[in-house]
Amino acid sequence: MTLALRQFLEHPTVRRAEPAFLGRQSDLDRAVTWVHSSEIYEIAPLLSGGEVLLTTGLGLAGTDAGTRRHWVRDVASRQVAAVALEPGRSLPELPPEMEDEARRAGLPLIVLQEVVPFAEICREVNSDLLTSDLARLRRGDELTSRLHEHAADGAGLAELVNEAAQDLGEPIEVRTLSGQVVASASGPRRTAAVGSEAAARSVVRTAGAPWGQVLLGTRATVETTFLAQRVAAVVGLVVQRSALDGPGAGDPGVSLLTDLLDRPRFTTADQLLTRGALAGFYPAPEQRVVGLAGACADPRRGAVVVGRAPGLGPHLLAPVRGQVLGLVAVDPDTPDPAGAVAALVDEPVTQQSACLVVGPPRSLEEAADSLQRAREGVDLSSGGLGATTWRDSTVQHLLTRVPPTDVQALVEDALEPLRRWDAEHGSVLVATLAAWLGHGLNVAATARDLGIRRQTMHQRLDRIASVLGYDPGHGSALAHLILATAAARQVG
Repeated sequence: MTLALRQFLEHPTVRRAEPAFLGRQSDLDRAVTWVHSSEIYEIAPLLSGGEVLLTTGLGLAGTDAGTRRHWVRDVASRQVAAVALEPGRSLPELPPEMEDEARRAGLPLIVLQEVVPFAEICREVNSDLLTSDLARLRRGDELTSRLHEHAADGAGLAELVNEAAQDLGEPIEVRTLSGQVVASASGPRRTAAVGSEAAARSVVRTAGAPWGQVLLGTRATVETTFLAQRVAAVVGLVVQRSALDGPGAGDPGVSLLTDLLDRPRFTTADQLLTRGALAGFYPAPEQRVVGLAGACADPRRGAVVVGRAPGLGPHLLAPVRGQVLGLVAVDPDTPDPAGAVAALVDEPVTQQSACLVVGPPRSLEEAADSLQRAREGVDLSSGGLGATTWRDSTVQHLLTRVPPTDVQALVEDALEPLRRWDAEHGSVLVATLAAWLGHGLNVAATARDLGIRRQTMHQRLDRIASVLGYDPGHGSALAHLILATAAARQVG
């Protein structure tokens, strides 16, 4: 369980210390997961994020201003909720360079003006955190148990969502990856509709793959986010069950595509031809194949509609684990086979409010590789409607293989100047840069996408170059920023 930072400051034990808050008002909504006290200088690597760090500054006594600034940056990089300093013999007052660096790094500071033993603050606040944690876990277990009982009794997705909304007293929506709402319900008090931005949300997975999202409530809190995760877990089971209901569960096409995902080494080219023929898939000897993977509200219907696209070559499309999966045969002399197939199916995919990714062209014996790459592309996609190729997710695909700490470091190193400028001036330079890079440096297209004038777009680009200190569209800088903005999307 967590408390908001404002709740920490209002805790009776903390109030006795007469805390003076130094930070932005928005920082008061930061989540506090634990209260920890330490006087060692090298504390940052031992922090995991969300802590309020209590200190008298003993580890900083006798250090110079530069060293103190480094300590602040180091602690801020661990995503702590705040640092609470009790002035005393070590540091008679808060050094101005620490306050300045904390403001730059977005780290809230709290000055404790009266002496209250740190052990008492830690014991009282952490005890309340643990008590709330147990209550939250108990409520989540009870909710999950009730929803599983309804699912076992044959409840469909709409019934399950309505039951959860009535139980929690909050509105709930279930959406596909493309954003299409497939089930929704309001709470017993007819709470306002779910806010697409403010609601708590959790990914719905079917057989381990992302299928959609559950949105709960009108405001994301620790409680609603936790409960959204519990609802999403049961929704995933119901969606997977419905996707496997009916004749498709024993369909040879479904069986083949499932084996290509789960046991690619055991599916040879000969086996693929034999089993594919049972499903009506007849690629010519010289043809190559591309894998398809898509997310939509009705995978069974989606497979049928996409298969009717004019000009599409021999193909196998079927609903598998809540997604549309398939293979399409392409002629060896087709320029950009993946792009050609994406262009053919883009219209029907868009009409189905779906997103679909086409994998790289492969020989028949390597069909599983293309199918799996397409499926990864769907998992990594932004959820936009229409058909794209695996190339659109190449950077994200590579970033998933990089340690999270390195990805976070890349974002901070490349974008921190722009983030700091946005925070201080209320601008949107980071979002503008990402949109401009996404449109291939096309100023006019980016301006249209952002709903601004070209002149405004040029002014923003000039400001971006000024803040960064270099031309963002030049040489290696361009590749660096493309990678950094993609990493920023990955870490949220």
